Order: sequence, then C-alpha cells, then structure tokens
Amino acid sequence: MSGQDKPETNNFFTFNLGKGNFALPVKNVKEVLNYEPVSSVPKALPYIKGVMNIRGSVVTVIDLRTMFGFDPVKPIEKNSIIVTEIEQENAHPLTIGIFSDSVNNVAPLEIINADTADYGVIPNRKDFISGIGKIDGKFILILDLEKILFSINAELEENIEL
Repeated sequence: MSGQDKPETNNFFTFNLGKGNFALPVKNVKEVLNYEPVSSVPKALPYIKGVMNIRGSVVTVIDLRTMFGFDPVKPIEKNSIIVTEIEQENAHPLTIGIFSDSVNNVAPLEIINADTADYGVIPNRKDFISGIGKIDGKFILILDLEKILFSINAELEENIEL
C-alpha cells in the first residue's frame, strides 16, 4: 500500500451537541470544565450565553446548539464547557468557552472526502464545517472555529449598525 492509499488521520477532541457528533483540532482545546454559571451580557446574541472568569481572564461562553438550531438534550447545568483558543493575526489568541452536551475524548479521526454540498446537520452553515472524520463507524463533523468566530463578529457588527 503506498502512502497515497492510506487515509489521512489527525487527532481531534470529540464532543456532542444535541444529537450530533463534532470535533475540534486538539490544538484549539485548552481544557474542559464542569458547568459553572456565567454572567449574562445585556442585549447579547441568543447564543452568547455570557462571560465567566477563568483564572483571572474574562471568557465569552457560547452555546453552539442555539446557534445551530439544535434542541438541548439535557439542562445546561449538566453540560461541560470546552475552553478553546483561536489564533488571531497580529493579536493574542482569543479564548472562548463552548457549552457541550457531552465530551468524548481525543482520538485520531480518519479524514474522509465528502462531496455533498449539505452535511444535513447545520442547515445553511456548511461553512462552519472544515471536514468530516470517521471513527468506529460514526461520522464526525469537524468545526472551523475561525469561521464560526468570523460569523459571530459579522452578526455583532450588523446588530451594532441597527
């Protein structure tokens, strides 16, 4: 078998939102916290649940389930918070917390080619998906945090102009 025939694998942090299986590159995940209450932010977008203090830093916490239109599978108090870090050009990395219904583990995913235009999970938001992985016969959508952040920033700017 030549190197070209072997499927590409990379390590990803896997988790669940609603009934969907998702992953983030390991390099973006800093830690996982048990649920902690967040402080609400007035007039925030519906999926921005608030801010919390993590070792002296104020971190915005978002609920991708709300952003993607998923129904929660359990009360928010039973969720974990995945603390992520997103590299930014000419700036310090941005830290964001993401609610998740459950966290799985770090695992190598086989990256597969998917020619379909719609992944069937996030209507009208296929740009949030950077790829599809597979492990133990399950398909896992790999999220693109940079594009999600870009979308949030665009929506915030749009709301400020109103």
